[in-house]
Amino acid sequence: MVGKVEFASAEWISAAQEILADLAASRGRDEDHFSVCEQFTDAPESVAAGGLAAWSFQIRGKTVEVRAGVLESAEVMIRGDYATTLPIARLVYTPEYLAERQRKQEAGELPKPAGDWSRAPTYLPELHNRLAVITA
Repeated sequence: MVGKVEFASAEWISAAQEILADLAASRGRDEDHFSVCEQFTDAPESVAAGGLAAWSFQIRGKTVEVRAGVLESAEVMIRGDYATTLPIARLVYTPEYLAERQRKQEAGELPKPAGDWSRAPTYLPELHNRLAVITA
């Protein structure tokens, strides 16, 4: 595995590919079909020359496709400012954190995640957590 890598950089996306492929192969189900695209504005020049960092993944059963760039057809489209998103990208989600976040979303204290997450594989929080510990 890699050491620390800059959030949303080519090296980070490569690590996401490796991690997601491992999770899908070991924990995926044939009926898993899900896609996500994340876009981050005002990204540093070292990450995105034009200031927009974007990456996406598509899960089809136990196989995945991860790539840099925008996937317009993604089921879930996440957009945010790079600097605002960076602390969240570095945060490891504990079960307690996830339960509290869900409680706050249901109470209207936090916005619910954008898009339809109903078909998201259960291993996606682990993808986030594995990336969080390597995100510089």
